[in-house]
Amino acid sequence: MKLSKLAYKSFFCVVGFAFAGAVLSCGSTSVAPAPLVEEAPAEPEVAPEPEAPVAEPEPVVDDEYSRSVGDVAVDRDTFIDDKDQVLKIIAELDTVMRSKDYNSWLTYVDKESINYWMLRKNLQKAEKRLPVKGIKLRELKDYFNYVFLPARAGRTVSEIRYISDTYIKAVQVQGEGESEQVTVYYYFNKIDGRWMVHLPPIEN
Repeated sequence: MKLSKLAYKSFFCVVGFAFAGAVLSCGSTSVAPAPLVEEAPAEPEVAPEPEAPVAEPEPVVDDEYSRSVGDVAVDRDTFIDDKDQVLKIIAELDTVMRSKDYNSWLTYVDKESINYWMLRKNLQKAEKRLPVKGIKLRELKDYFNYVFLPARAGRTVSEIRYISDTYIKAVQVQGEGESEQVTVYYYFNKIDGRWMVHLPPIEN
């Protein structure tokens, strides 16, 4: 009986040691580490190429401004503004001339001119210079119809020329250099800030 209990205990000890060994053996099993993933080397930073310096445009010589101003002290902005105003007035006059609107025409002419050309003696001077003989200029309206209109209707004005800062002539320029031809079609007086048509008197 004692022998059986001893054998029984021995059996369990053997089994227990075997089980413990198995457990210890399993617990000591090494696990393969995860493979290392090598990171791709960062691309080297490339410094941006410096922008090429932008060459400043060379100043353009404004030949028309120089031609228009001459020796008169008028700045470029004033010249541009004056030319715009004069060309606008000429465009309006072109409409007036096409319709032969004498009364509207009078609103564009300065008083000095009106007073001069209303005199019969001055109209008679103009009569002698008309290309068509036999026409009588008895009043200012005749001057408008037979002198002003034929000389200017349908003409093109491209530039202005300063005689002074308040007195200019409007001209058509054809050709360049030595072959340049300048034809005067209008004179303008600047009165109270407005350009008015001036009709030059006939020199004796």
